Amino acid sequence: MSWKHIFAKKDLEQLLAEMAGEHRLHRVLGPVSLTALGIGCIIGAGIFVMTGRAAAEDAGPAVVVSFAIAGLGCAFAALCYAEFAAMAPVAGSAYTYAYTTLGEVFAWIIGWDLILEYAMGCATVASAWAKYLNAFLLAISGNKLSIPPQVLSDPLTPVEGFDGTPWFNLPSVLIMILVTTVLVIGIRESARSNAVLVLVKLTVVLFVLGLGWFYVNPSNWNTIPYSDRVLTEETKIAAQGKEDFAAMAAAREVAKMKGKSKQELQESAAELKSQWSRELAPLKLDSLRKQLAANYRLEFFQAEAERLQKSGKISPDQARESVVAVEKKVRDNLPKTEAEKSVVSRLMPAIHEAGASKAAQSWGVLGLLGLNQWLLPIDDAMRSPFAPYGFSGIMLGAAIVFFAFIGFDSISTHAEEAKKPQRDVPIGILTSLTVCTVLYMAVALVITGMIPYPSIDTHAPIATAFSQKNAPGAAAIIALGGLAGMTSVLLVLFLSQARIFMAMSRDGLLPQVFGTVHPKFRTPHIATIVTGIAICLASAFTPIKKLEEMVNIGTLLAFVMVCAAVLMLRIQRPGVKRPFRCPLIWIVAPLGMIVNFSITLFLPLDTWLRLLVWLAIGMMIYFLYSRRHSHLTLHLLREIKTPLVAEEE
Repeated sequence: MSWKHIFAKKDLEQLLAEMAGEHRLHRVLGPVSLTALGIGCIIGAGIFVMTGRAAAEDAGPAVVVSFAIAGLGCAFAALCYAEFAAMAPVAGSAYTYAYTTLGEVFAWIIGWDLILEYAMGCATVASAWAKYLNAFLLAISGNKLSIPPQVLSDPLTPVEGFDGTPWFNLPSVLIMILVTTVLVIGIRESARSNAVLVLVKLTVVLFVLGLGWFYVNPSNWNTIPYSDRVLTEETKIAAQGKEDFAAMAAAREVAKMKGKSKQELQESAAELKSQWSRELAPLKLDSLRKQLAANYRLEFFQAEAERLQKSGKISPDQARESVVAVEKKVRDNLPKTEAEKSVVSRLMPAIHEAGASKAAQSWGVLGLLGLNQWLLPIDDAMRSPFAPYGFSGIMLGAAIVFFAFIGFDSISTHAEEAKKPQRDVPIGILTSLTVCTVLYMAVALVITGMIPYPSIDTHAPIATAFSQKNAPGAAAIIALGGLAGMTSVLLVLFLSQARIFMAMSRDGLLPQVFGTVHPKFRTPHIATIVTGIAICLASAFTPIKKLEEMVNIGTLLAFVMVCAAVLMLRIQRPGVKRPFRCPLIWIVAPLGMIVNFSITLFLPLDTWLRLLVWLAIGMMIYFLYSRRHSHLTLHLLREIKTPLVAEEE
């Protein structure tokens, strides 16, 4: 089997021919249903959770700009999706598009990435769904009714206030069983269920905007000193014990040792850690944490004020005033006795090194390459009360909140089920993305206007914001909206994943069983059931917080490849009928690739490493199974053999 076949491309005419016959899905979705599917998938965890996290820890009030940047990258990709989906209205989305332009191996890579977006994204949301259900029960019962902690989380994620080890996440399993059943029964029923859920959560979002606007204080957007921003190292200090501090200090001292063997270094590390443990033993842990955090904050902002003064961004008087303001806030927690001052001063270099490493991480891969030092002046130039974390914070915020936009592309996976795909799919994609971007930015403005960004709760920002404003009755309504949001996201993500499996099965890249369509319900029932079982297991037993970032990077790279695929098809097949043409394609497609890839560069290094591992597993499956069973490859091989046989005769 020739290696060149891994780059074989599928003819557009062949794609269109596949829509005929008994294996075609029912065309029952109109523009309203498709738009509702997009909104149902987009509005979920992003608006109810990630808005608060990104505002408090990454971007401040400028999280509004983060949403705009993420939305812009999605808009470029959406226009490219719309052109291809209207031109080839078959199941498969970006996977199918890549097959016709970039070749089979790239199609496989995108298909494997889409599993990150849909299946793992679905597992993440299913796991979080339990927390929303618990919040809803607490809200309507006056904190008297809740889910037993033993079945509220996976075994590796502790439950606050519970000393034991959780067994598994039961609510996530139950909701996935329900969603799987609905999806097996049929797309029409799924669309109706989703439409009801979308109506509920849109009502709740509008409720949040309407009521929340009365609590907005505009000064929260532009008067909070950027020296009040949250420093991630402070959060890290608050979670560490004496042994952690001892190990950190010992590791720093060992790093300075030269000319010693590995064994000698290990022995020195153990001895130094033991010495530090004995020295820290008499100190109270809570007091030590506060002193280290206060000292870190004061020294951090002293250095920042000096740097900003040298760059000319602030005057010497402003630099002194900012340092004095910080000192007033931390004065009570600074070390007071000589013994405390000695310990803290000797621990601080290790704390600062860890903080510098964390600061570099906010630049993602750029920080790893050391480019953040060259880009730091841009950060300083953009730093303000509105953008306290600077340019890197805005971009990191965009990389985080990008998870909130995942879903509009799911509409293209249902193009084969659209009544008039050439018209309805572009309408659904562009309308859902526009509506959700406006809502996201509006909610971000309300939350950062209601609560000073350093005080925003990162777990349940919207509900907590209303509780802090003495509006507890809103908590139950918001929790209900969260439940509706999570459920509709589960429906659409899961719905899309099954259709990706079906498209890959049709091509022979996955076992044929995944492409089987139920004779009565006309749905890919086996792919749905198998995927449902896998998601149940993942959400019940696996801590999947880091998978959120993996979902983002997989989707961003898929968007880059879709923009490239549409541009290449304009060159390769300029005469093909295009019911919807992406405007300014020579500008939109390159910008889509640049913006989306740029966002990936701000994701942490460990996210890139996990992506590489995921892709390595995918390539093993491709070369061991998919390449040998590819229908396109087998067809090409038969075409090669047939002329040879005829020539011999």
